[in-house]
Amino acid sequence: MMYISHPPIILFDFDGVVITHTSLELAALRQVKNKWYKWQNIENMRPIDYVRILEQSDSKNKVKAYRNLLRNYKSIIPNYLKIIIFFLRFRFSFPKLEKNYETLKPNLENILKILKDNNIPTGIVSNTQKKRLSYFTEKFNLNQYFDVLMSRSDAPIRKPHPVPILIALKSIKNIFSFPKIEKNRVYFIGDLPTDILCAKNAGVNSIAILSGHGLKKDLESENPTFIIKNIKKLLEIEPIKKYLNK
Repeated sequence: MMYISHPPIILFDFDGVVITHTSLELAALRQVKNKWYKWQNIENMRPIDYVRILEQSDSKNKVKAYRNLLRNYKSIIPNYLKIIIFFLRFRFSFPKLEKNYETLKPNLENILKILKDNNIPTGIVSNTQKKRLSYFTEKFNLNQYFDVLMSRSDAPIRKPHPVPILIALKSIKNIFSFPKIEKNRVYFIGDLPTDILCAKNAGVNSIAILSGHGLKKDLESENPTFIIKNIKKLLEIEPIKKYLNK
């Protein structure tokens, strides 16, 4: 019996790719207005820049995360104690904001409908907490579009380790009864360099999207398979576009 290749499989990062994650910028803006920190070198900085610094400090290892935090913020908040206070206020404020302000990324829903209509398997692979992912899954009815939803609780180790992607692919293989997964037909979309690195580690195609939080130069430095300006450009990637035209 001749083996028939499965369709493209498209996996999405969550924050900045599926939802806007504007709550982080709103939280940053609130903190920047607080003169207590005695800011330095922030004349040309925008709220998104503070968010990027915060994301660069993230780590599953709390000691390492705080060390990164102090290193990344020391040029703008010279007092180490105040950096920690800033970080904690930031972390506690944005979850309250996101329930009111987060939306799906522009044009995403139409793209997901097209993928669904063409029987293209999709999934979310995120480092976010399961409770948070479940909340937004229900709020935006994401189950109607995504076949697999992976939070940090669903894998023993977080991105950029390949395990979250590999577990998601195993689930898709079982759901669709694919004989095997062809990694050259798998695409992972992310807005941060760690997403691109995760795709590389898993041996799948990486798609860097420029409409999230990542800087173009940082994403390009990871040599992604594809770079797209926004989610609408996903359907212009030839291996995916070719499948849709069948």
